[in-house]
Amino acid sequence: MKRHIHRLINVLAICLLTTVVVQAQETDTLRRDVPPTSVPDTTQRKVTATSDDQKSYIDRPGSPWFQRGAALIGVSLGFATGKGQGLYTAFNPRAAIFIQRSLALGLRGAFESRASTSYRANSAGAFVRYYPVRNSFYVFGEGGFNIGKFRSSDVGPNDRRGFSSLNIGLGLGVRATDRLGIELMIENNYYDKAPAYAGNNRGPQIKLGANFHISSRR
Repeated sequence: MKRHIHRLINVLAICLLTTVVVQAQETDTLRRDVPPTSVPDTTQRKVTATSDDQKSYIDRPGSPWFQRGAALIGVSLGFATGKGQGLYTAFNPRAAIFIQRSLALGLRGAFESRASTSYRANSAGAFVRYYPVRNSFYVFGEGGFNIGKFRSSDVGPNDRRGFSSLNIGLGLGVRATDRLGIELMIENNYYDKAPAYAGNNRGPQIKLGANFHISSRR
């Protein structure tokens, strides 16, 4: 009887040892098959962020609004007075695309009028804008060339005359939302010809505008 008990104990011990060895081998195999977990290298990111932070506000890359391929669509309303001859207003729609960072080319229209007179003028032209500061707060300069026609009481109510003009302006703006910018600009216009009475009210103008920005996908 004792002999059978010893044999049974030996068999159980051998089975238990075999089971432990097999499990150990399976665990080692799984460890070899599982690839090591990679730790993300944040060194480059930290260096880049530190580099950008060290740059001046003007030299930073800036908002994606002003990168190559971005675009804007906007309007502005301008006001001016001319030697006590009443309020002069101008409504300007515009659209532009950035051909490189900070530099935009576009088209604009102008619908001008003056209170208490028959003076009216419509024009269209091309303009260029450059943004030396281009973050949440931005600064820009603008220049353009326009061609149009006017009508004024000093040359008869039905008489229309053509003109061409150059516009030069300096402005600043702020990022109101992810796509909306609000800006203020002072602009002066130089005309090749205009009636003296109508011309007294032409520039400089204070313009308040808004732009809808489409960021570059690059």
